[in-house]
Parts: sequence; C-alpha cells; structure tokens
Amino acid sequence: MLKKIAVLSIAAALTACGNDSSKTETTEVPKDTIKPVPQTQPENELADFEFHTLVINIPSPFEILTFLPKSGIPYNKSLLNPVENEKKYTTTTKKGLNYGAYIVDLVYLSTNEQYSDIKTYFKTTRNLAVSLDCAESFDRISGSRLEKNIDQKDTINKVIDQIFIEMDDYLRSNERLLTATQILVGSWIESQYITTTLLKDQTKNKDNEILYQKVLQQNFTSQKLVQLLKEFEKEKEFMPVIKGVQELDQIYSGLKGDNIDKPTMEKLAAKLTEVRGKIVN
Repeated sequence: MLKKIAVLSIAAALTACGNDSSKTETTEVPKDTIKPVPQTQPENELADFEFHTLVINIPSPFEILTFLPKSGIPYNKSLLNPVENEKKYTTTTKKGLNYGAYIVDLVYLSTNEQYSDIKTYFKTTRNLAVSLDCAESFDRISGSRLEKNIDQKDTINKVIDQIFIEMDDYLRSNERLLTATQILVGSWIESQYITTTLLKDQTKNKDNEILYQKVLQQNFTSQKLVQLLKEFEKEKEFMPVIKGVQELDQIYSGLKGDNIDKPTMEKLAAKLTEVRGKIVN
C-alpha cells in the first residue's frame, strides 16, 4: 500500500513540475506584470495522504451496482437524481457532489440496460464536468465511444469508470483535492443509497446475499471517509454532508457478524436517504 502511495505521490509531483527542469536560464519579470494564480483549494498534504489511502484501498463505488441485476432486484427509476435538478447546482460544492451522484446513476442505468436514458444522463454529467472546468479530461476518455457503444453495457461501464479515474487524477494534479473529495463522497452516498433502498424490502437469499456482504464491507470505507473529511470541516457548505457521513459511520461501525437484520438495513437506508437529500436537494 505504501509503495502505491509513494508512486502516486511522485507521479502527482512530476505532473505538477512538467518539463521545467529543461529551462536553465531565467529572465526577471517586473513584479507589476505578474498575475497571481488563484488558490481556492490549497494543497493539504495530510488530506492528500488520506485521500490516496482511501482510493487505493476501497473498491470503486460502482462495483456494488453491478450486482443488482444479478440479484433479481427490479430496476427502479425513481431512485435516480432527476436531470432537471442540474440547473439548481450553482456552487462548486453542489456541482462536485452531484457530479459524483450522476455518474453513479449512469452506471445504474447501464447495468440495467436502460439505454434510452443514458444519453440524457451522460449530457447532464458532462455539463457538470464543464462547469467544474474538467471537460477536457471528461472528453479525452469518452470521445465518441459512448455514442458508438450505446447498447453495450460492459463498454459503457468501462468508459464511465475511466472518466471517474481521469477526473480524479486531473483534480488532484491541479491541487483541487476538495472537489475530488466531494465527487468521491457524492458517488459513495448515491451508490449506497440505491443499494440499501432496494435491499430494505428484500428477503435475503442466495441471489442477493453478495449485496449484503458488500454493505457490511462499507464500515471500512465510512471510517476512512470520516478521517479524510476532518480536513475539510471549515467548508461551511460541505459541513452538513460531512456530519451526515459521520452519523452514517456510527451505524456502519455498529454492524457485527456477517449479517444485517431488517431493522438495521431500514435504519441505514433512512440515514442514507437523509444525507443524500442534503446533496441532491
């Protein structure tokens, strides 16, 4: 794990440095002509370390969704964040959180072969990428691949996963760790919200037991998220979601053994619905 963290950290440093090592001569520039670069999200080494540790050690937030169709649980469109909500997200915090939510909705659509809605949600997700100044990273991966493979769910899921990774790399290499974290939180909340909402009315059986296991495994993710989010507790707009994740962690940390009873699943689903409401509303 430490080797991976070291490699990622070095790669980020090299990206930031670019090819400046080849410039051996410098020219003095008058001070009044220098325009300072805005640092709206300053680098935080501890938060960066926590983020790397979390990302390296947790599965993709999309993974759990791929098991839903196999479990026999029917598709439920009402669980998606409506695309009409996009116009309400005017701040960077809201855009980051809901970019994460919408990209999870794309995976949910794809795994359930709801191809008629994919283009609409893809456009909405890209709109948020544009407003977050990340369109170049988004388009570099997607290109025309989505349109050409609109009815190939494996290809679509692969493209979406690559977009998620590319956006994450771009944001961290440009010292925008706060936005990268908000995207991660938004995607995690949305994937768990969809999963637990569907499971709370189901009886555990051999087809869906893998989903129960995946929910149980989220206690590690919630613990790491709480540690990471401590570094952003001064962000007032983000704080209600941070508190929500802390409350979720208390429920996840109380999960014992290898099973989740119905009351606990209902409690978890209710809390996720509440926290998710702070993101999408």
